[in-house]
Amino acid sequence: MKNVPLATVERVAKYLRCLNRLREKGIKVVSSKELAEHTRTSPEQVRKDLSYFGRFGKTGTGYDTQKLSRKLERILKAQRKWNVCIIGAGSLGSALARYQGFKDTGYNVVALFDSDPEKIGEKMGQAEVYDIENFKDVVKKKDIKMAILAVPKESIEEIEELLSKANNIRGILNFVPVTIKLKTRRKVAIIDVDLAQKLYILSYLIKRGREMT
Repeated sequence: MKNVPLATVERVAKYLRCLNRLREKGIKVVSSKELAEHTRTSPEQVRKDLSYFGRFGKTGTGYDTQKLSRKLERILKAQRKWNVCIIGAGSLGSALARYQGFKDTGYNVVALFDSDPEKIGEKMGQAEVYDIENFKDVVKKKDIKMAILAVPKESIEEIEELLSKANNIRGILNFVPVTIKLKTRRKVAIIDVDLAQKLYILSYLIKRGREMT
């Protein structure tokens, strides 16, 4: 497979979300123009992004929403089900644990971790909160491959050390507003979700829009 830019992967994930919504509405065929309008890009970009992964649809007839969504899901997901853990059982962690969208798309939150004795043993969503001291053992036992970080930034150095030693973890979704540095030779994919940063970008776009009107 070609070396696919991360920006392309992010857009393909948006296409998949859009296709699933269209299927729910009973729409069976969608054009690149319509897909572009739903995902705020261009028809040319849609076709270019999809071309990284093969040929889809027929010229003049559009894409079969069911077939394309299934193909994109196979491209994006290496397996049908993923076991996920959340590190941090505070307000954000507990909200993420209860988010139905993870389970609906095949990402099962099977454990949370925290250092607060009062939270250990508690159920959040369908998952139990475990002592962070048992992180490595629980991750291995439950075959957890992905970790979501929802801890205070003051705890990040301790968490980095835990993640470096947990060989099962192959991907991290980081909600902590700091850059993670893992001391490990294995390849770990990390995606940062800095909500404050997104608001900076949003405020800039609003400001720019005002200046252009």
